[in-house]
Amino acid sequence: MKKHKNDQLNEASSLLAGEITSTKVEVIASIVLTLSDSLSTLATILALQEEKEAAQSKTSNDSQDQQQQFKQMFEQLLYVNNRLDSIERKLNRF
Repeated sequence: MKKHKNDQLNEASSLLAGEITSTKVEVIASIVLTLSDSLSTLATILALQEEKEAAQSKTSNDSQDQQQQFKQMFEQLLYVNNRLDSIERKLNRF
């Protein structure tokens, strides 16, 4: 029990001391990757919205293509959301 308590104190002090651990690097990398995925998806959504406004008079075929693109973006956003949940679980372990 005493050894376990000492281990906890050592771990807590190393976290407070700002030591870089592989776990911290992994969490930071996950956050950066997730943010870049989010920004990329947001840029795609904004570009599609601009295209939609510029091409209101196109045929229903074009509208079906956009529908497919929105479905793909939805899947990307689900992926990003799952990554964020994973990062949140990792952060909660600390």
